[in-house]
Amino acid sequence: MRILCFYLLFIASNFHSQINEISSPNFGLRFEIKNFFLESTRFKIQEIKPYFEYNQNIKIGLGYCWLKNNKHHFKDSDSSLISIKSSNFFVSYNWVVSKNFFAEVTLDLGLGNIKSLLPDNSRYKGIYSFLEPAIILNYEGFNFFTLGLGSGLRLTRSDKSVLRNNLSLPTIILRFSIKFTEIYNHFFLASNSSLYLQDDRRV
Repeated sequence: MRILCFYLLFIASNFHSQINEISSPNFGLRFEIKNFFLESTRFKIQEIKPYFEYNQNIKIGLGYCWLKNNKHHFKDSDSSLISIKSSNFFVSYNWVVSKNFFAEVTLDLGLGNIKSLLPDNSRYKGIYSFLEPAIILNYEGFNFFTLGLGSGLRLTRSDKSVLRNNLSLPTIILRFSIKFTEIYNHFFLASNSSLYLQDDRRV
């Protein structure tokens, strides 16, 4: 809990220090795959997140995530098939590590539902919510997109009548981000693209 509080204070302090210097935002879209293991089985949550970036280091956005049906029989539950769908809000802060790398801390908040299917085809549905702090290292050596790899801790609350297993677990995060503002500037406003500005960090 102390680590989480420190993490929240870190994001809040950096966000407050930048709020008075906000410039026109850049727009992007990121795709993430969040892997976690439950009963030695890998599960994969997929996320799509449009976002606005301010001052090249603060991102704010909304998203949608889903876990497709996984055929796995849980030892502590009768359910053999689960699926998750939720909407989420996120905020992040990043800093430059080297010429082509930057690190980013993010905080995701989500709310949705979880479903399970029993062997007799009876279905159960309940509320699913999560809070997920994470840190990700991103590579931006490409012109119009970035790649990221990191880890998070997804803290969840879900209806135990749907699935009794604890879903608060560490995650391994794979990320692919598209920089739409850079693409637009490159093809329509070349003078504003960082590809033409010497010593200017990519969006």
